[in-house]
Amino acid sequence: MPSRGLHFVEVSRQKALEHSMGAVLVGSLVALFLSGAVWMQVFLYIQLYPRDRPRIKFMVFLVWVLDTIHSAMAITANWQYLILHFGDWDIIDSITWSIATTVALTALITFFVHCFFIHRIHTLSRQNLYIAVPLVALALVRLVSALISTSEMIRLNSFAQFVYRYDYVFTIGLSTAASLDILIAGALCYFLRRGRSGFSGMDKIVDAITLYTIENGLLTCITTVVSLICWVSMPTNLIFLGLHFAISKLYANSLLATLNARKSLLNKSQGSSAERDHPLPILFPDSFQRRTDFRSQWSHTRSQGETGTRLEVNIQKTVERDIEIEPNSAFPLVVSPASPPTTGSQTNIDVVKSPQGSFLAE
Repeated sequence: MPSRGLHFVEVSRQKALEHSMGAVLVGSLVALFLSGAVWMQVFLYIQLYPRDRPRIKFMVFLVWVLDTIHSAMAITANWQYLILHFGDWDIIDSITWSIATTVALTALITFFVHCFFIHRIHTLSRQNLYIAVPLVALALVRLVSALISTSEMIRLNSFAQFVYRYDYVFTIGLSTAASLDILIAGALCYFLRRGRSGFSGMDKIVDAITLYTIENGLLTCITTVVSLICWVSMPTNLIFLGLHFAISKLYANSLLATLNARKSLLNKSQGSSAERDHPLPILFPDSFQRRTDFRSQWSHTRSQGETGTRLEVNIQKTVERDIEIEPNSAFPLVVSPASPPTTGSQTNIDVVKSPQGSFLAE
């Protein structure tokens, strides 16, 4: 009988170890993999945008440093749990200073990324403060709740005590982050779709940016929501923490991928097919391209059916020009027709200033 009870205790400890230290280990490995993607995005940014605005360069550098420190804290946590306290079962309930620090670092990276996209909404909405200010307020709530969680984790040094006293603070932080992802993605999509010009070339770019925004927002939102669900439903283990490690990496990659996509989108909007052009840092579904091609072919067939058979001579004029983009321009650049299209001729395009092109800003 005593041996059976001892066996039950050992199995319970093994399960607790798997759901706590195992989750921290796996989450750290995934986070380090995503951190490698952040480094790759940073090096790509340095190569593509050596003359970018100083404030954007500073933001990229700051996010890069915070992400590197976050990875170092994740490694330190695994060393403390699995090496220094090997065989110590009481460490499962202990909150190390490195674990608490990762919560604050995740909140800081999330705050900077949210503010970056809120600034874009502010530009697209033509400086509408009624939209931007509430979003900034929510971002501050998420940051403050995470900082409170970090300080209390360090003070209590116990997961059980933290869950008992301050679980609602951590819940507010994750809930606010997920809500902000949905609101930011929705606002960006709304203002981008509202800025459609009616010309197929530019509308394709707007469609691509819209799809790009939705995919980035969904990725970070789903990860945050899953971490929140694990936190609420399983507060006695650390599965939520393993998912929480990946959140900051996804936000950093979302920011850097958006910045690196500007040159490619700008070249596409100008009809450029330069050899140095690089693909977008995201894989768009093939179905999106097929829908776009089918829509163009259907429109062309319909126009032929309505006009009937006719002989038409098109005079095509190609104009090559070098455009120097001003990095500190107050407004980004988009493509717009210089004159209304006429039958049998191609319309030349000029570059004009418009808030709808904020994703193409250099």
